[in-house]
Amino acid sequence: MGVILVGTDHREASLEELDLLAKNFDAIRQGLLEKQESGLIQGFVGLTTCNRFELYLETKDSHSAGAEGLRVIADNSEIDADYCAQVFQVAGELAAARHLFSVTAGLESMVIGEEEIAGQVRKAFASAQDGAQTSAALNQLFQKAASVAKKVTTQTGLGAAGRSTITVGLDILKAQHGELAGKQALLIGTGAHARVVVAALIRAGINEISVYSPTGRAAEFAHSRGLQISENLQASLAHADLVVACSGHGSQLIGQNELRAARASGSKELMIIDVALSHDVAADVAELDGVTLVNLETIKHHTPHEHTAAVLQARELVNEATDEFQAEQLGRNLDPFVTAIKRKLNLWIDEEVARVELREGTETAAEVRASLNSLANQMLHEPLTTAKALAATGDDENYRKALMVLFGGRDE
Repeated sequence: MGVILVGTDHREASLEELDLLAKNFDAIRQGLLEKQESGLIQGFVGLTTCNRFELYLETKDSHSAGAEGLRVIADNSEIDADYCAQVFQVAGELAAARHLFSVTAGLESMVIGEEEIAGQVRKAFASAQDGAQTSAALNQLFQKAASVAKKVTTQTGLGAAGRSTITVGLDILKAQHGELAGKQALLIGTGAHARVVVAALIRAGINEISVYSPTGRAAEFAHSRGLQISENLQASLAHADLVVACSGHGSQLIGQNELRAARASGSKELMIIDVALSHDVAADVAELDGVTLVNLETIKHHTPHEHTAAVLQARELVNEATDEFQAEQLGRNLDPFVTAIKRKLNLWIDEEVARVELREGTETAAEVRASLNSLANQMLHEPLTTAKALAATGDDENYRKALMVLFGGRDE
């Protein structure tokens, strides 16, 4: 029994393919539920963001489950099966754990150390729990991932600096147009990403922010944050200096025609950042005079590959956590063996105490039980310590079998 990873990210698949996978996640999830009902997998967690699409599966047969996971993805995503096999990796338990810890710490993101990913992993895990999709092994893995992310943030500062795709987008615009403080901003979208966007805009000195929601949720989002409400997208586009689109609406909201009509009477420049995986803004608006468009493709090409001291320290913490997790898992695998031996010894003690009680009475029997329990603990200390040490290296099977023969039990 172990957890495997079936996943891809922005380095292997295009953003359009990641978007297609995200849009088809419900169908993929249903396919995995069928595999869970059949017993091929014991649980799963799906993680889908603008950077990646990953499935963590608990299974008894990693090879078969990996192949079936790829088949479910291909059958439900409109992506060719052979192509899936090329861009998706299938990783075993230790590699899957190391990868998840690294992802949750922000080390595998398009923007290294991004602040959003730990929350996205937490949300994906909570959603899987709500859907009764998880298992004991997955619970242990994702709880460990959360603690690793917290440790990385505390000890290295990564994840606490407010880094994200939106901050990189703002930096690109600053390099081209100068400081953004005092600009009028229009935010399109009210989801989890929108909260990060608002914080980044305020840090950049942009306090005049209006919110437009294609799903009609602007009022609640704006009121809770002291922002303005935009009820008409075209009217708001006419007055904005900066537009940040992150609705995830699944359909294009702004094209050349909409922009021309909205800004027919004005001549000031317009800056646009589109961080929605399903583009809210058509790419060809960048061809219009006075319009600068930064989208995820732009951000991807402008994000540096960092090797700072903080990143290196974070990777060391991830490696340490992976070793700890492996030792913890091996220790858990030993628990049934320890229980079996202790159960056998307790039966012997019970039988002996019962005989003493018949001959000598309750008080003497209690003394005998205490003595035998102490003796049993002394007897077990050294062999169980050795077994745990061997388990940490994966070399405990023969030793366990020998102990079970010695104690007349069976490894359950």
